[in-house]
Amino acid sequence: MEFAVPLERSFDATYGLEHLGAGDDGAVRGRLRVTDAVRGADGSVHSGVHFAMAESLASTGTALEVLPQGLIPSGLSNSTHVLAPARDGVLEAVARCRARGELDWLWDVEISAADGTLCAASTVVIAVRPARA
Repeated sequence: MEFAVPLERSFDATYGLEHLGAGDDGAVRGRLRVTDAVRGADGSVHSGVHFAMAESLASTGTALEVLPQGLIPSGLSNSTHVLAPARDGVLEAVARCRARGELDWLWDVEISAADGTLCAASTVVIAVRPARA
C-alpha cells in the first residue's frame, strides 16, 4: 500500500496506527498498540483516537479504489461511539464499505480489543470528487 504522505510523516504514525491493508473481502484493517500516548486522563484510549482510526481506514479503503480513476477521497462525516474502555493491549479495527455512491462512500468501522470486546463503532462517509487540474 502506497500513501500520498509517507507513513512515517503521517498523523497515523504519530499515534501508532499500523495499516494492515485490504483483504479479499474488501475490508480494510488496522491495529493499534495501547500506550500512554493514546490514553486520556481516565487511563483509557482517548475517544479521538478511535475517531482517527475509523477516518483513516475508511479514507484509505476509498483511496485504494478511486485514486487510480483520477478521483480524490475526502472525509465528509464521522460518527464514532465509544462503547467500552480500552486501557491496554492491542486494538484491532476493521472498516467495511456498506455503500458506494457516485459522490460518497459509506463505511462501518468496528474497533475491538484482543478479547473481542467491541470498544468503538463508527459510521464514516468519504466524499469522492474529481481531482482538480
